[in-house]
Amino acid sequence: MAAALYLGVGVGCLIVLIGHLLDSILARRDPIKSLTNIGMSVTATAVGGSIYWMLADTAISPVGSIVNLGAALVASIAFVVVTTTSVALIVAPIIGMPMQVLWQSTLRLSAIEAVTLPAVAGLVALAADESAAAVLLLAFPLLGPQIAYRTLVRAQRSVRDTLESLADAVEQRDPYTSNHSVRVTNTAHLILHEMSEVPYGLTDTILAAARVHDIGKVGTRDVTLYKPGPLTTGERREMRRHAEVGSVIVARTDEYRLTASIIRHHHETWNGNGYPDGLAGHEIPLGSRVIAVADAFDAMTSDRPYRTAMSSSAAIDEIRRNSGVQFDPHVVTAFLHAMGASPAPDAVARSAQSIGA
Repeated sequence: MAAALYLGVGVGCLIVLIGHLLDSILARRDPIKSLTNIGMSVTATAVGGSIYWMLADTAISPVGSIVNLGAALVASIAFVVVTTTSVALIVAPIIGMPMQVLWQSTLRLSAIEAVTLPAVAGLVALAADESAAAVLLLAFPLLGPQIAYRTLVRAQRSVRDTLESLADAVEQRDPYTSNHSVRVTNTAHLILHEMSEVPYGLTDTILAAARVHDIGKVGTRDVTLYKPGPLTTGERREMRRHAEVGSVIVARTDEYRLTASIIRHHHETWNGNGYPDGLAGHEIPLGSRVIAVADAFDAMTSDRPYRTAMSSSAAIDEIRRNSGVQFDPHVVTAFLHAMGASPAPDAVARSAQSIGA
């Protein structure tokens, strides 16, 4: 975009195209995704650059006058709007998220780009007036933050992959719970899709928590996990400890710190008879209330050593009966809508309360 402001729209688009092609080849990115990204970036650069060249005094640099700075800012805003709108139009239907929610979230993340692009364009212009070598030297401080950001993203992804692998390994110890957290996450996603009032950032945190909600079972003995009959008081206490252990594990990582409270309280019940802290109603984090319903549904519809799986309809009926007792009525209503089932009695009236978090 900076090149489009100083060198012209055509040259700017060509530089964007070459840059994305090199990045796709070196990073071995998916061809379809790469072509999509190239199309969005070239289009946004063309729109932003064209606006600048229509408004600015092209005889001087982007920082040569107040008018040109204003034109650069307008062009940068157009660039960001086109980019974020393209992302929302393409990605929202794929991930099942409301388009406006994804657009607003992406726009917030890109807002700083709209402010910094004119400054970058000005630096490029000033450097180019000196020599081509000056532009190359300028590339190093500009690329540094980008490289650092990508390194941070990879590190965060590595932490997430490690914790998810650990959660999967815990579940593989028991064939009856294999892929349990994946199914719980999928059900939680369906529930949250019906709860449009939940912010995107919180939705992402809840789904991350759902994916590793039973990670604390890494400290539970096999003899307790595999026991086919009723648990003793001591074994029940050991089993219940997994929620606390899991919250401690994830709290040690920046990537999952916000999920710690959700994981700790996913076995609390609406009426206060759950564990580990006996929280009730809206004292329980919203994410915990969502996972509680998704977790119960998967547990009831999966085989266990001591019983066979319920049918989906029977499990739905059980969750409906426990609305306002074990489960948050508002979450149950969202679950029933997601499953295409009729709402629980009086659920609509009860769910008029604030959902809290």
